[in-house]
Amino acid sequence: MNKGLHISIKELLKEQGEGMSLRLLAGEAGLDRFLDRARVQKPSFALAGFLQGLNPHLLQVIGKTGLDYLDTQPAEKRKQYVDSLFDLELACLVITLGMQPPDYFVEAAKRTHTPLLISDMETSDFITDMILFLTHQLSPRTYQHGVYMDVYGLGVLLTGASGIGKSEIALELITRGHRLIADDMVELVREGPNVLVGRSPKALRYHMEIRGLGVLNVRDLFGAASLTDTKRVGLVVEAVHWDQMSGEDRLLMSEWETKLHGVRLSKVLIPIRPGRSLAVLVEVAARNHLLIMRGVDSSKAFMEALEDRIQKGQE
Repeated sequence: MNKGLHISIKELLKEQGEGMSLRLLAGEAGLDRFLDRARVQKPSFALAGFLQGLNPHLLQVIGKTGLDYLDTQPAEKRKQYVDSLFDLELACLVITLGMQPPDYFVEAAKRTHTPLLISDMETSDFITDMILFLTHQLSPRTYQHGVYMDVYGLGVLLTGASGIGKSEIALELITRGHRLIADDMVELVREGPNVLVGRSPKALRYHMEIRGLGVLNVRDLFGAASLTDTKRVGLVVEAVHWDQMSGEDRLLMSEWETKLHGVRLSKVLIPIRPGRSLAVLVEVAARNHLLIMRGVDSSKAFMEALEDRIQKGQE
């Protein structure tokens, strides 16, 4: 798991400068300052001289109301309040609605090397979009060896020992119309208490390795429709050697639970044996899981019916 995730103001401008109409007004020397939490703060009380509770490590946003309030204060008080705010060495301060801040804002930003940005967006829209972006960027993440596929719209993570044939299964699934997300290494991002999203690391994106064929570019071979960038993980399918499963496991194939990155997920074991169409089994596992999500559990219904027949036979 990666700890200490953060994004610098320079990276923020690069990623969202155009999308959120952001531009740098002053404080270029502080662009290496960073944000490490998916929160945004409006320093309303700070503009009245009350700094308690203000977190300088959060993105600070001032809109029209804040600037209008400052205009009601005596000139010396305005500069005093703004200087006190910038003296906290803020990570960044953004003025929304494309408003040009007073000169004393620019002077304070230059003096403290604090990035001062302007956005043309409405304040509420900017805060909503920025929180979504920071949540995506700063969510805890880990890496899992395996292959990740979109099968019937369900995110299916194929795991198993190295060399067991996961990429070959994925290749057959692609030829059957399903979409590849990641091969060999899957980046898993926890975007909520029970939400785990998988994607491919940038270096491996659109590629997969097949023993005997080497590294293949899936987009070039099968077209853009054979790929998708990200998907919420819905099912884990573990490929295991046939002799590693007990007779009971082979007979009563059903879903188990596993835990990845703190998120509980349904899991299915598929035994590997020559002659089995493993891609078809993964498709069936995905279909069966979708049915279970709708309240239809074939294994459970069969066992209940069998138990009922046994009870009636005893009677």
